[in-house]
Amino acid sequence: MFPESEYQQLQDCLQQRNQLMVDLQKTQQALQETQHKLLFLMERNPLGVIHWNTAFEVSDWNPAAECIFGYRKQEVLNRHGVGLIVPSRCRENVNQLIAALLKQKGVTRCTNENFRKDGKIITCEWYHSPLIDVQGNVTGILSIVEDITNHQNSCNTESQQVEIALRKSLKELADIKFALDQSSIVAVTNHLGIIEYVNDKFCQISQYQPEELIGKTHRIINSHYHSQAFFQDMWLTISQGKVWKGEIKNLAKDGTYYWVDTTIVPLLDAQGKPQQYVAIRNDITACKQAEAQLSKQAKELEYALQELQHTQLQLIQSEKMSSLGQLVAGVAHEINNPVNFIFGNLKHAYQYTQNLLKILSLYQTHYPEPAAEIQKEAENIDLEFLLEDLPKLYSSMTVGANRISEIVTSLRTFSRLDESDLKAADINEGIDSTLMILEHRLKSQTNRPQILVIKEYGNLPLVECYPGQLNQVIMNILLNAIDALEEKFQHKNHEQVKPTIHITTEMPTPKQITICIRGCLKSRESSKKALSV
Repeated sequence: MFPESEYQQLQDCLQQRNQLMVDLQKTQQALQETQHKLLFLMERNPLGVIHWNTAFEVSDWNPAAECIFGYRKQEVLNRHGVGLIVPSRCRENVNQLIAALLKQKGVTRCTNENFRKDGKIITCEWYHSPLIDVQGNVTGILSIVEDITNHQNSCNTESQQVEIALRKSLKELADIKFALDQSSIVAVTNHLGIIEYVNDKFCQISQYQPEELIGKTHRIINSHYHSQAFFQDMWLTISQGKVWKGEIKNLAKDGTYYWVDTTIVPLLDAQGKPQQYVAIRNDITACKQAEAQLSKQAKELEYALQELQHTQLQLIQSEKMSSLGQLVAGVAHEINNPVNFIFGNLKHAYQYTQNLLKILSLYQTHYPEPAAEIQKEAENIDLEFLLEDLPKLYSSMTVGANRISEIVTSLRTFSRLDESDLKAADINEGIDSTLMILEHRLKSQTNRPQILVIKEYGNLPLVECYPGQLNQVIMNILLNAIDALEEKFQHKNHEQVKPTIHITTEMPTPKQITICIRGCLKSRESSKKALSV
């Protein structure tokens, strides 16, 4: 068995694992809510939403931006924004704006002329916000854009309302992006699985630089732990536009392994086909290590338990009943105190109840018409049945307490631990106590009916002996008889035989007492054991 300190460590480890799993589930739920909100704001926002990396290349581009500039998302990903939609006369101002945003200058609003894909020049209202990670570094720029070409002359109140809505939407998107970067491992791939974006936490756990990951697939971190069917199932799910969740073991650049709880969300185009996949992961390496440690310790515990059981079996075989008396006496002593308490108080409880019932009867006699509330409550509790059943209940409890008391007496008689020296003992009483201990073995089993015990006790005097040891010998003989009956019973017609044990005690001579225990099926003997004292 494990030392107490190791067992306590195992318990602490199990508690830590359970707490980690609870925290992980809460984090996953929060991330899912955040993720759904981000996707809703990105895909359903009537304003153009664009995510640029620090090189001012397009990392994401929502459907509203496609409508404004005429480019589909796959046409602009990883392309530089200045040459894409900014006229040459405006590029110097835009470059200055980018430099300021990369220095964390906060939310910036500006109005610029821009190019559409068809060459048309439009006027756009822009709101830009730098995206900052937990280390304080700018990881990209989030922009919200509106084409105001056709309503530049709207009233100031409407413009102010639009500006407030734009600022709020921009702040929400920036906050969501920051929350994801701060708490999760995030990667974005195209529909072929080629990585287009990774956040700092992805780089930290995989130990790769962004330039080593962008343009590659996730095979770069494949640990070969999972089967090909595992990834086929994953791709089948996400290619159908469904969210996939699972735990993945990955390989870091330095050769170490780490586990991540992964949620992959397809980003669908207007036709409902996946164009990109957003993978949000949480590091569960510590949980997996705790599970592995728990599994190892559980196996060690199982092995130790098997060894213990083997040792116990050997001990039982070598000293079959040597310690049974101590165990039985201890159990009997522990049971005896509460049983005496229950048994002693049952009498008083019964008398108290009878007194209460008598008072209740007098009330019913002298006040036959009780108040409506009392009458209603009496009906609710079924007072008549209660008055009839309560005495029966006490009677059943008394019978049960008597039965327990008899069992305890038999246990104490069987063990006789307090009689380590030669004592005058009643052999018939010792046999009865042993039979009560073995009552569960005598009852009917799935492979045989109940064993009938026939007792023919002689009029024996008290015998000087070691009572506890004698009772153990009697128990061994009875167990052997039961085992022999069960073995023989398997080869007989069950309807024609009745397993029976005959126990006879007699005193053939003044100096000899004979105990005969015989087991038989029908009229044929299957075992015969005799003991002379």
